[in-house]
Amino acid sequence: MDWRARSGDRARQELEATAPTWPGTLPRLDADELPLLLDWLRGSAASRKWQGLLEAAGPARIELAHRLSDRALKAGLCTRRERFEQGRWWPVELCWVELEALQAALGLPTRSDRDARRAALTQRLEALMGDELVGEAAQALAESRMATGPAESRAALLEALSSWVAAGEVGLRRDFALRLGHTKAIGDGEWAWLERHFDLPALGIGAFAATLTLSGDLRLGWGGGRHVDLGALAFATLPVASLLEVQHVETPPARWWLIENRASFEKQAARRAAGDVLVWIAGRPTRAWREAMARLLALAPAPAAISADADPAGIEIALAAAAPWQDAGLEWQAVAMEAARLDRPGLQPLGRYDLGVLARLAERDLPVALASLRDALMERGVKAEQEGWL
Repeated sequence: MDWRARSGDRARQELEATAPTWPGTLPRLDADELPLLLDWLRGSAASRKWQGLLEAAGPARIELAHRLSDRALKAGLCTRRERFEQGRWWPVELCWVELEALQAALGLPTRSDRDARRAALTQRLEALMGDELVGEAAQALAESRMATGPAESRAALLEALSSWVAAGEVGLRRDFALRLGHTKAIGDGEWAWLERHFDLPALGIGAFAATLTLSGDLRLGWGGGRHVDLGALAFATLPVASLLEVQHVETPPARWWLIENRASFEKQAARRAAGDVLVWIAGRPTRAWREAMARLLALAPAPAAISADADPAGIEIALAAAAPWQDAGLEWQAVAMEAARLDRPGLQPLGRYDLGVLARLAERDLPVALASLRDALMERGVKAEQEGWL
């Protein structure tokens, strides 16, 4: 035998190699031993119960497990704890001598590797939280406790999206996916995740043109006597390129009402008052969205009511959505965003991204209603989604 009792008594013992060679060299392993050793060494446990190792081996590799245990012990890769029962010694646990060095030698990720990756991911997400476009999604990702690999992939999506919008690019999904390496770099699940956080067509990503969703008694006219009567529909989504070519608006609204939450938009569209034209904001207003609104305002000027979530991002969204009205010298006001909206159950605590947004907002002069909401958010440390009341 090439091992000895390291400690023990009549009932228990721990064996170790008589001449440890690790971390100097790996033993020569048979072709069937290496895959099992790799299975045993995945994870961060410095010791493994023998029963768990047998389960990892499976019924077909029981004899192999005993042979590999002996070889690892002889080579100094581990010590082995045993107990004496029914006239013989039985393995109880293997304890790896230099786990991370052994994992590294076999090409397996170590705890240090995983910690370093997680720290790097945290830094990436903190940087993304400072981006007005993707910051809220970055915060949700940071709070999700998702495994590091998938979270890294989603962080890369957010970085690509930020640079795509900053560059003013427009194209198909496959064009955007090329930023990640190739046209199939983004799977269906990742597209669905992006869609939950962003209006991709409005950001210039998709097989279709950028769009604007409206509801109200609005009759739009183009050259050649062509018209679209929105009043016949609950709501309609129209291409921005077509809206930029509108030449006249019949029955202009008394008020434009901009609503961030899609469910709230559809609910209010079903009960809209005469004279109101509703517009879905669809997250952070994009350049295409602003251009479409500017064209409609030039033909049908009217004040705006803007409703977004009672949270820091909602304040910034409301300010961004108001830009076409400010540029046109038209009045606007935030509605259904009062500080009193925070006086309700089921609120969410502010996250790191929220606090970063509040720090930006603290340096801005805000309309009275939004300043009051900002101060209440700072004081209470909670936020609310408008779907709860609108």
